[in-house]
Amino acid sequence: MVGADRGFDSESNQTKLLDRKTYNAVCPRSHELLKKRYKSWKFRAAQRRRSQSEGRVGIFKANFLGSPLRSKGFDHRNVAVAWAVLMHNLWVMARLPELEENFQAEAA
Repeated sequence: MVGADRGFDSESNQTKLLDRKTYNAVCPRSHELLKKRYKSWKFRAAQRRRSQSEGRVGIFKANFLGSPLRSKGFDHRNVAVAWAVLMHNLWVMARLPELEENFQAEAA
């Protein structure tokens, strides 16, 4: 299954996905076709999953990478992104106990 936004919808991409027997969950450019595709649970699930990932990438880029990324060269950018991923994961882990408390309070 491949899910993407409207910018990836093209005749050649549709053909390649069909040839590879891969489910096409790329958001179509046509609004009429989009309405038709949204009736499929599989398409909706792929689009929902894609939006979650894009939101997380946006948070990662805006809050952890810096704008612009000041590292020059592939190796230095690779190290900068690795440190940013570590910081992001530590930030997520640090919030887990608070989320657990809130979940237990709501359950009670």
